[in-house]
Amino acid sequence: MTERDQTKYQSLLRHMPQGYVEFKVVYDENGEPVDYEFFEVNAAFEQIMKAKREQFLGGRITEKLKDFEYSEREWIVQVARAVSSGEAITFEHFSRRNKAWYELSVFSERPGYVSTLFNDITPHVQENNALKQLVNVSHRFVATGRDLLINQHFLDQIRDFTGAKAVTLNLMNEDGASYSTVALSGIDELLERSLDVLGFHPVGKKWPMTEKRRELLEAGSPIIFDEIEPLIDGALPKRLVKNILRIFDLGQVVLFKIEKDGVFYGDLTIVMQGQKRASRLGLVELYIVHILEQMTKADQQVGETKDSMFEGFATVDLECIMSLHKRDVLHLNKSWERVLGFPLEELENTDFIGLVHPDDVEKTERAFAELDTARELFRFVNRYRTVDGDYRSIEWHCKVQGSYIYAVAKDVTERVQLEEELAERDRLLTKLSDQVPGAIYQFERRPDGSFNFPFFSRGFEVLTGITLEEINQDPGLVFTKIHPDDYPDVMATIDESYRNLTIWDAEFRVIMPDGRTTWILGSSRPEKLADDHVLWHGYIGDVTEKKKYEMEIEYLSYHDQLTGVKNRRYFDEALITYDDPAHYPLALIVVDVNGLKLTNDAFGHLVGDRLLIEATNILKRELRGKDTVARIGGDEFVLILPQTSPREAKQLSDRLNRLFHERSIEGLPISASFGEAVKIDETMSIVEVYNLAEDRMYHHKVSEKQSRRHHSIQLIMRTLYEKIPREEAHSERVAELAGKLGEAMGFTSSEVSELKTAAVLHDIGKVAISNEILDKTGPLSEAEWREIKRHPEVSYNILSTVPEYGVLSEIVLAHHERWDGKGYPKGVKEYDIPLASRIISIADTFDVMVTGRPYRQAKTIDEALTVIREEAGKQFDPMVVDVFFEKVVPTLQQ
Repeated sequence: MTERDQTKYQSLLRHMPQGYVEFKVVYDENGEPVDYEFFEVNAAFEQIMKAKREQFLGGRITEKLKDFEYSEREWIVQVARAVSSGEAITFEHFSRRNKAWYELSVFSERPGYVSTLFNDITPHVQENNALKQLVNVSHRFVATGRDLLINQHFLDQIRDFTGAKAVTLNLMNEDGASYSTVALSGIDELLERSLDVLGFHPVGKKWPMTEKRRELLEAGSPIIFDEIEPLIDGALPKRLVKNILRIFDLGQVVLFKIEKDGVFYGDLTIVMQGQKRASRLGLVELYIVHILEQMTKADQQVGETKDSMFEGFATVDLECIMSLHKRDVLHLNKSWERVLGFPLEELENTDFIGLVHPDDVEKTERAFAELDTARELFRFVNRYRTVDGDYRSIEWHCKVQGSYIYAVAKDVTERVQLEEELAERDRLLTKLSDQVPGAIYQFERRPDGSFNFPFFSRGFEVLTGITLEEINQDPGLVFTKIHPDDYPDVMATIDESYRNLTIWDAEFRVIMPDGRTTWILGSSRPEKLADDHVLWHGYIGDVTEKKKYEMEIEYLSYHDQLTGVKNRRYFDEALITYDDPAHYPLALIVVDVNGLKLTNDAFGHLVGDRLLIEATNILKRELRGKDTVARIGGDEFVLILPQTSPREAKQLSDRLNRLFHERSIEGLPISASFGEAVKIDETMSIVEVYNLAEDRMYHHKVSEKQSRRHHSIQLIMRTLYEKIPREEAHSERVAELAGKLGEAMGFTSSEVSELKTAAVLHDIGKVAISNEILDKTGPLSEAEWREIKRHPEVSYNILSTVPEYGVLSEIVLAHHERWDGKGYPKGVKEYDIPLASRIISIADTFDVMVTGRPYRQAKTIDEALTVIREEAGKQFDPMVVDVFFEKVVPTLQQ
């Protein structure tokens, strides 16, 4: 292993989430392994053992682990097995110290060393255990028959599983017009006392099936409400509802319908507390489905089963008579000795109920309670201890007459064991098939072309939109759901797999009943049966999100996100594709949209984006179906035009130029520069053609550049004056006042002209500020002041695009700087501020004060002059202020 590989290996060990330890095997003189020396451990192993690596390295297992919890030493036995057998061993191990399950893999990567990998599988084991518990409970839920669905254990499990405040089971009554609350999990002592005070006990209560509730139940299961009131629907007095909501902080309600094949059995309702949200609802749905299967089977069998059981009990050999309340055994027949092994005399004089398996005591107590009310118990099974300490399963049929229970029973141990084995097998198969994120199936094709699906999991129904019953009746319905464009390819791949017995792989679309299209990925392995039958064993899964992601990635790879047209990457590849005689003459038109930077600076990037989108729309509207437009730069596009002559390309450029000038954004006409070049044959490379078109575009752009920019500045000023009419008069007054001050300070006529031009343009940047701020009558917020203070920089950005305005842009940028350095945008002071900026600052401030603003009342001339005098040496250059008062103010007063 190279040094670089070794570094990567060490980094992998250090950062991997699985615990890792490598031992050096210690052998005796006969070559037998007798101990193991810690050679390497990683950080994850340190966390598992809760000890530092220095405590292990160089030490032997017999020394280092003797002080650890015994459970931490159990896996060492498997290490020895792996060394002895030379095979990799994988097993599960529970760490009592960490209260965690690990999957351990023991293997040898090199002679004399053995490695162990610890993978934390605690969440997986916990999920399995929860599944086991609830599925077992759901079996008991229906095992007692349709009339005895009150199973508190089941509801308690659901409540614990979802984190709910309460879980209720409501079942429809036989009249179909009402339902009853048959069980409620969540009644603690406080809740029970509160309900007593309210005089409200929901369990056993019969509720009317109102139209509003029927409407609520039309929605798909589960139905989620933010509060419980929609479910109450006037069934309780408002005062009681108000008190319930006041006492109990109830929140989200999740209602699962117990419904199958159009038969509505009832609902399981989960009520959360406060702002909590129910968890693991998908798993709850799985249990509801499981229960429905059991319930519908029980409903179908109940009639014939009762008859056969009555007949069967006539031949049973276990009899029992017992007092109902004291539970004293009054009579047992001789057959009990054979089943349990105890002498009959001992059985009759002992605590017979004490022989019940500890795990069955609770349900046996419930059975006695059931007998006390229903007076009959049918097909009840519990386990009794034998003289050898084993347990036998006894099935009972009991009736109550007076104060006595008369019962017949039979030993069904073998049947129960068989049922448990079958149930375990079914449970594992159901769990495997139903929890797979997709569907597993078998597909059979016969020589005559007909086919069927011998097996398919429930996920098949979700993926195809066809119910399992419909698939059983007509397997061909599956293929009708395949998108017409994909159907021929799917059938062709099936034919190929049938002929060559190759693995079938296909990706295709399925049209769902609601019109949605989903993408399906299928894969299956064929098996050749007799008589040219082929059976595929396979899997299909929903890959819609993956396909959407792939298509989105592909789209983004070749499209410009802003305009939606093709991008530079596509253009580079397309040049090669289009460079083919079949496309000659091939025209390229390079289009450069003018004024994008100016638009961004004047009106912001959102307006700049609108400019590009509008330009793109003009280009797209004029293209033919075979033409392509690509955005290859910020403001540059290329048109690819197959079978287009030079004359046609020039005509298109001229037409586009006119169309651009007819449209405007924020008062600025859209314009662009165009350059065309055409590849007639192989004498020019496609790159040379593109370079020629680009050169012509730049020549066009340079020839128009100056006049267009001057025109743009004028248009922006016109836009500003239309947007804020007072700005035009303000600019003229500031220019006039600044010109007088410049003349008073000895400026030449050209310098005065430049100063007045800067004064006219000093607020051009306000075009980018919203009217809501500029015309606001109340005080400006901090954010609004920040927006106002941006306008000198925006003015600078706009003016600096015209070279002749370079000096003016610097003057305008600084016209809000202060002599004391507290101005903006740069905070420069004194003589670092251009003199022209200091002059415009006084003229601008004076005019604003005497004319006023929406947010500020106008001052008199004397008041304004007082402010100017007071700000000398602070906001204004004191020397300029002196000149202003000496030579300009007298003219104002005249």
